[in-house]
Amino acid sequence: MPEPTRQEIVNKFFEHGYLLTPDALEFLEKSKNYEKLLDEIKITDKFIIDKNDFAKLEPAETEKIKILKNLTTKPANLTTNDFVRFYNSKYEKMRDIIAERVKKDFISFDKLDNSRNEVYVIGIVKEIRTEDNKKIIELEDLTGLITAIFDKEVDVEPDSVIAVRGISDRPLIGKDIIYPDIPLRQPIKGNGKICAISDLHLEEAPLDALINFLKWFKDQNIKYLLVTGDVVDLDRFNKQVSKYIPDKTVFLIPGNADPVVGSEYPSLPIDIVTDTPSVRHGLTNDNIISLSNPSMIEINNIKILLIHSFEQNMLNKRYLGKSKLILDEDYLVLDYVPDIVVCGHTHEPFVTNYKSVTIVNPGSLLTEFRPTVVDLATREWEQLRF
Repeated sequence: MPEPTRQEIVNKFFEHGYLLTPDALEFLEKSKNYEKLLDEIKITDKFIIDKNDFAKLEPAETEKIKILKNLTTKPANLTTNDFVRFYNSKYEKMRDIIAERVKKDFISFDKLDNSRNEVYVIGIVKEIRTEDNKKIIELEDLTGLITAIFDKEVDVEPDSVIAVRGISDRPLIGKDIIYPDIPLRQPIKGNGKICAISDLHLEEAPLDALINFLKWFKDQNIKYLLVTGDVVDLDRFNKQVSKYIPDKTVFLIPGNADPVVGSEYPSLPIDIVTDTPSVRHGLTNDNIISLSNPSMIEINNIKILLIHSFEQNMLNKRYLGKSKLILDEDYLVLDYVPDIVVCGHTHEPFVTNYKSVTIVNPGSLLTEFRPTVVDLATREWEQLRF
């Protein structure tokens, strides 16, 4: 598309009742979005537009960062009520997601009768067994327990929250199972680029490939580096970040091999150590943002789920694995729908898509190291080699 001429710009603004000073016209000639600036300048009641009038509008392309999901604390002492509240919160959250996604009149278990009408219910799967070639599923909601019988194989797992279409009876005659899933939609677009790496395992992996990557990354017009766990030797990581990319923003989550985490999941962020940089397993760089595993951020309108170990059916179930912590509420319900998922753990790099969600695993320094760049404006991606 040809660049607009000076006269075209003058005419466009004049059509909307504005005259441009020479400085304003020169500013607009250099801008690649003069029509967008025209839309934004309409909030002013001035007739003659000067360059300074655009100065406050130019940050239209500024970076917008939000932390949407980040677990920072866990209860020190637990009571029976804490357990009940935790498990009820999962059901309630998932029930609301399903009800939003599936527009049906769901009824609670205590309202089921022998009318043999078609009904829709929502429950937590407590038990699954097979009897006489039928699949028997025990379900629970906040009002009680029921048994649903299916005369076909069904894809269901214990502790999942599901919807069931069935015939009202005792037991319920099951027809279909409905998972909450994520909606079909067009890919969301933003602006800027991100780069993802994972599973550095700096306690044993050679540094050459990482250093070559960081030397390349420091000169790129990419502001954000996403690191999805298993750095392990944080001292070495701190030093390389300080040396090569002190001006970039690094989002880091822990993995299961990081010594401050172990088997805990969901995992709290790795501590940031600012006053005692010699302390092992602390982060000392101001440009490293330490988040929990999992966590979710939003960069320029794009929601990004950061999670160390990920399976695609987590999107279908809207649940991010089995919690090993009892919290005030179930943190692993996927209440936000991500646009991009960045994961690791398997050491096997890949990029795939599921219903307009881009799923990225950038591999590992121990196997195949494939830093992955995603253009948020086009949603195109590139896997690199170092």
